[in-house]
Amino acid sequence: MASVSNPNAAVVAGNGLGPTTFVFAITTATITVANAIAAMTQTYGLTIVGVTGTAGGTEHVAAQGANQDDSNPAVGAESESGIALVATFTQNP
Repeated sequence: MASVSNPNAAVVAGNGLGPTTFVFAITTATITVANAIAAMTQTYGLTIVGVTGTAGGTEHVAAQGANQDDSNPAVGAESESGIALVATFTQNP
């Protein structure tokens, strides 16, 4: 059986990506993935951490970063036509 050799160590669940990760659905009939990413990075200050494809109906983009506060967890990019915020993951401390 495994044991913890450092009694001060703690194991916590987390997403492994950073403080907060947002997953957006991109409707490619409305906006291209490239244009959505440009809006997310240039207008809303997000950093892209993952993309699922570049065409085919609805694609997903994972992003982290800016323009967020505790009272408004939405980051703004979802106000663009064709971009929808579908999930938010918050890293445990």
